[in-house]
Amino acid sequence: MGLITLSDHVHDIAENSINAKAKNVKLVIEETDDTFYFSVEDDAGGIRPDILEKIFDPSVTTRKKEIRRVGLGLPFLKQSAEATGGYVKVNSEYGKGTKTEALFYKSHIDCQPVGNLVDTFLVLLLNQNINWFIKRCYNDNCYEISSETIREYLGVLDTPEKIKTLSELLEELESSIKN
Repeated sequence: MGLITLSDHVHDIAENSINAKAKNVKLVIEETDDTFYFSVEDDAGGIRPDILEKIFDPSVTTRKKEIRRVGLGLPFLKQSAEATGGYVKVNSEYGKGTKTEALFYKSHIDCQPVGNLVDTFLVLLLNQNINWFIKRCYNDNCYEISSETIREYLGVLDTPEKIKTLSELLEELESSIKN
C-alpha cells in the first residue's frame, strides 16, 4: 500500500456512512493554503452510545469479527489530524445520524498530502444507492455537485462513457477552483 493521503481519510469516513446504510450523505471539504477541513454527515441512524464513547479505540469495531477484529479508520484519522495540530470530532444522535469532522494543518511536517480528491469523489458518486451532496472549496472558490444533478444530466451511471464524462466534469470543477 502506498502513502496514505487526506483524500484516503475522506473516502474511509464516507465508507463508514455507506456501510451504515445511509441514504443521504453530505460531504464538505474546505481547503485553504494552510488548512484542510472535511466533514461527512449522514442519516444512517447514528452510533449506539456505548460504541460512541469508545469510538477512537482501535480495538472497537462494529464489523463482524470474521471480517475485521479492529477498527482503524477513526483512530488513524484522529492520530493523523492531531499530529498536525488539528482535530477530529464525531457527533452522533442515535436514531438520526452522524457527523464526523476533521481539520489538518497542511504546513505541518507531519501532514499527509491531499491526494486525489477527484478520484475519491468519483468512487463515492458511483455508489448510486446514496444521495450524495458534495461541497468543495479551495480558499474562496467553491463548487457543489450532487447525485440528483448527475442523474438529471447523465441518468444512471451505467456505461464507461457516462463514467468518463463524470470524471472529466469533476476534473474541470476541481481545476476551476484552483486557478
